[in-house]
Amino acid sequence: MRALVSAAVAGLLVTGCSAAEPTGQTEPPPPPPTRHLVEWSTVVCTHVKALEEAGKQSSPSAYVRSVVDGVDNATKALKKLTPAKIAAADDHVAALVEALEGVRPQLPAATDDSLVTAPEAEAQAKKKRVEDLVAGLGPMRRQLTGVAENAPELLTSYNLTPACEPGRAVTQPDPAPTRDLVTWADTMCATVTSIKQLSTDTADIAGDDPRFASFELESYLSTTGSVVNGGATRLAGLSPTGVTEADSFRDTLLTTLREQAQTLPEDRSPGYPGPVSPDQVETAKATTTAVKAKAEGLLAAVGHGPALAASHDLAPSCVPRDATATPKQPLTARNGTDLAACATGACQVLVTGKADITVGQVTVTAAIRGGRMVLTTPFSRLSIGPGGTGKIGATGGPTAVFVMSDVDGTTAVLDISTE
Repeated sequence: MRALVSAAVAGLLVTGCSAAEPTGQTEPPPPPPTRHLVEWSTVVCTHVKALEEAGKQSSPSAYVRSVVDGVDNATKALKKLTPAKIAAADDHVAALVEALEGVRPQLPAATDDSLVTAPEAEAQAKKKRVEDLVAGLGPMRRQLTGVAENAPELLTSYNLTPACEPGRAVTQPDPAPTRDLVTWADTMCATVTSIKQLSTDTADIAGDDPRFASFELESYLSTTGSVVNGGATRLAGLSPTGVTEADSFRDTLLTTLREQAQTLPEDRSPGYPGPVSPDQVETAKATTTAVKAKAEGLLAAVGHGPALAASHDLAPSCVPRDATATPKQPLTARNGTDLAACATGACQVLVTGKADITVGQVTVTAAIRGGRMVLTTPFSRLSIGPGGTGKIGATGGPTAVFVMSDVDGTTAVLDISTE
């Protein structure tokens, strides 16, 4: 595997070289960054980083599970990745996918939990075998940075991507987006989006399924608290942009998040005694109303600074400003609303509201609300956010895998498969 990936990188280093410019000739400006290449870089860097950081897990079982999940997730994501349309970059990803597919059969099954109870010596031996397999992939982050540094049309976007470690510096003509401003905008957009997805409608939760009503209300309180407290933590870490309107927007939203965090009920961990009270639900709804009101106006705020506006439009979590003026296209799926297509174990369908979906031997009720998907069977309940994955299996049969690829209100695109 090392030779496969390293060979691709080595080839890039050769093709990236060029003859010295004649003395006195002005060097052409670097290619401008593009949102597509920032998004491409985000996907690749995120999964490569996750694979390399699996080693931070202390126990053998946690380490092996992290590697198995990392390899599975990276392979799926990279195979679905829209090509960069830069030969060196796309060849590198293809080589990495091939290497990961070569490693996967040598790893434990996704459902193998034998390391949890295995004797220490046996667990450490299995961990060592997996470590050797990962080491065979080579220094993936360094290889990826080498690819970017030898592809000028990629490097400007790569360096701006928050998920990536920048390569050699590239100077863009002013007013140019910067890595710090892209990071600021990406963090702000992700926070604002999570706030806007909060719901104040809990009637459907309480009446959805009496068996799980209490669980759902606890989940509602937990989600609200996570968005409010998590948002405050993220925004507190942002440095000023130098754009008065944008910095004022951040300060106002941060103040509101901090104030509202003080009003929320204490965190209800699993097993918390007593049911959720109506007063606690009403408090969470009031908090949601307050923070959503302050989450409006981000586009106008960033528009007051050219470099910040350009950075916003490149940030993966943001919707480019020119796209907001275009009517949003309705969601589409490969199999449309034909839920029967899922019976064979592979489909992409649209679900609005609630629907029963049969995948092989498993029948699941999928409900879309508040930007999330709730999967219910007679014995289980899963709540999944955008891009999240839920797995439900039947004894002796394959596991059904549900991924919420996109969502708009109460309609979502579900990618369903089996493993």
